[in-house]
Order: sequence, then structure tokens, then C-alpha cells
Amino acid sequence: MLYLLGCVYIVFYTLPSVVLSALQWRHIRRKIGEEPVILPRKEWEEAGRYSLEKLKLSAIKNGVETIVFLLWLFILLPHLEQLSSAWDMPQILQWTFCAMIFFFIGAVFSFPLSFYSVMVLDKKYGFTKSSLGLFIKDAIKELAMLLLVAGIVSFMLIWVMSNFTYWWLYGFALVFAIAVLVNTFYPILIAPIFNKFTPLNDENLRERIELMMKKVGFKSKGIFVMDASKRDGRLNAYFGGLGSAKRVVLFDTLLEKVSQDGLLAILGHELGHFKHKDIVKNIAVMATLMFVLFFIMGNLPANLFDLLGVSQNPATTIIFLLLISPIVGFWAMPIMGIVSRKAEYRADEYGSKLTSKRSLAEALIRLVNENKSFPCSHPAYIFFHFSHPPLFERLKALDYRTGK
Repeated sequence: MLYLLGCVYIVFYTLPSVVLSALQWRHIRRKIGEEPVILPRKEWEEAGRYSLEKLKLSAIKNGVETIVFLLWLFILLPHLEQLSSAWDMPQILQWTFCAMIFFFIGAVFSFPLSFYSVMVLDKKYGFTKSSLGLFIKDAIKELAMLLLVAGIVSFMLIWVMSNFTYWWLYGFALVFAIAVLVNTFYPILIAPIFNKFTPLNDENLRERIELMMKKVGFKSKGIFVMDASKRDGRLNAYFGGLGSAKRVVLFDTLLEKVSQDGLLAILGHELGHFKHKDIVKNIAVMATLMFVLFFIMGNLPANLFDLLGVSQNPATTIIFLLLISPIVGFWAMPIMGIVSRKAEYRADEYGSKLTSKRSLAEALIRLVNENKSFPCSHPAYIFFHFSHPPLFERLKALDYRTGK
């Protein structure tokens, strides 16, 4: 049975992921040698090389994930249960610490790849501005936050699992509510732990943004500039939070490299998401996926845990769900991608009406150029991995001539 579970993971997650990466690799390699479009030759080739190196890293990550899955399946899970049962504490705390150790070990395994991605690959292509000390400091903060949140959520979920017959339904409601709360207060409580946010001091730009938001009926707690350049050179902007906690966040890198008209076009696109209630729709999609995972978790056969060599308890149930969640997530991505890409087209259309098609198109090209995003991808890779339509398709919808 253990070998069957390992085969299921490899067949339905590892192999499809590697095949998609290989298709994308061949597609980009071929396109790099063609006549560049949108980007100058040098930037075109550099963006292509960066994409290829990220694909290599993605393939390595898939391999590591598979090895870790098999390690948990054959070795780590039984030992973890034995270790936690030896602790002299109430059972609910034993199970909670068992779950926390799982999260800790996962973070340890993922650290080397994260380090290489940020401090080697991104630094090579001019993105990373972070020092080694700042990277380690951020990693410690992230680990502490992970263990704190995971510990609290695990404790609450384990309590629900121990006290209700239909615990998977109540557990879903609990975790979903926590996820909404985290998204609501993220820009106020969590984001400032890592970055500094200062009110936008460009009065003209602030007035133009506020006027545009007023047209749409978007109310926020302010317009802030984030010191993104301290860590990374990429450009971005977003509307953070939900309800009365919403705020507009502009990366300082975006202010430096994009014109006011282009910045307003980008924010107009984001306001399009607000106008079409895409945030609510995304939350509904997230809730559906989460419900499916909890339904699976609540209906696992008891003999499965016997085959795994562990008892069926809240901690082992949570861990097993997290181990198989990549498979569920992978096959849910195409559905979520279709919904998301349609939403992006609508947001582009709305944002172009608030500013102009040309301003938005040129801003998108600028983002692609600065972020070294290669504008060509294999259709299968797009279908599974892209939440946004390919750049060429977005520009075509905006009636922008690319020469292709």
C-alpha cells in the first residue's frame, strides 16, 4: 500500500510537473533563437535564460518534494508519532507539537532551495538586493511566524477534531475563517514585520489615484509606498486587505521606473478586479478547494493509517492531508487558472477605460521587461500554471501592435 501511495504521488504530481517543465523548456529554448518581439534582443535573451534557470530549479524542487514525501511515508511519520507519544503532556498538546514538528521539518527541507533561488539565481539576474544577514533574518522571522500560526491553528483544529462527530465540516469553517482574517489584516499586522510602509508623499499622484478610486467606489485606509528595493528589484503594486482594512501599496521600485500614467493604468487594472468582485470569487474558489481537502481528510479509511504504521489521530490525519495536498492542488490549478485568466482580461478592459489601452499596454511591457518575464510559453504550461494570460494575448486584447 505504501508503494502504491508513492506511485500515485509520482504519477499524478511529480511526472506531470516534470513533463510540463520539459515542454516549457523546449518551447523557450526554441523561442530564444527567434526574432525578438516587444523586448530588445539583449533583454529577450536574458529573460529567456532566467526562465530556463527557474525551470531547472522547479524540476529540482519537484524531485526534493517527492523524496520528502517518500521519507515521510516510509520513515519519518512512524518515528514522529513515537517521539510525540513519549512526551509527558496532555494528548492535545502532543498532537499539536507533532504537527508543528512536521511544519518545522518541511521548512528545513525547503530552505536550501529558497536560499539558492533568492541569494544565487535572483542575485545573478540583478533582482536580489538583500544581504546575507537580511535574508537569514527574514528566514528566522518567517519560521517563527510559521510555527506560531501553525501551532495555534493546529491546536484549534485538533480540538475540533477531538470533540465533534462532523469535525471535518467544522474544521473547514474554522480554517476558512482564519484564512479570511489573515488576508484581512495581513497589510496591517504581518507585512510591516518585513517591510517599511510610508504614506505616498507625491501629492499630485496621490490626488490622481484617489480620484480614480472615487470613480470606482473603492475606499481604502491610505496609499502607501513599500521599501521593496531593500530586498528585490522587481516592480509591483497591490491592494491589500479586505473590508475596512484595505490599503493601496506601491513598490518604491515601481515609482522609480514606471510613469504616472503607467502606474495609474496598473492600479486601474487592480480596480477592475474590485469592480468585478474578483476578490470575492477568488475567496469562493479557495473555499471550494479547501472544502474538498477537508472532505477527503474526514473520510480517509481507518486501515490506511495501519498500513502507514501509525494510529489514526488528529495529528497524523492533518499531516497526511498536507502530504497529499500538492496532488489536489496541481489538478485544481487548471480550473482556477481558467477563472483567473478570464478575470484578468476583464480587469485589463476596465483598467484601460479608466486610463487608456496604450498606457496599460506599455505599462505591462515595462513590467515584463523589468521583471525579466519571458513573454512566450507553451500552451500546456499556460493551462496548468498561469493565473494571468500570456502577455501577447493581453496586448492583442488591448489592440496593441506587437509585430507578431
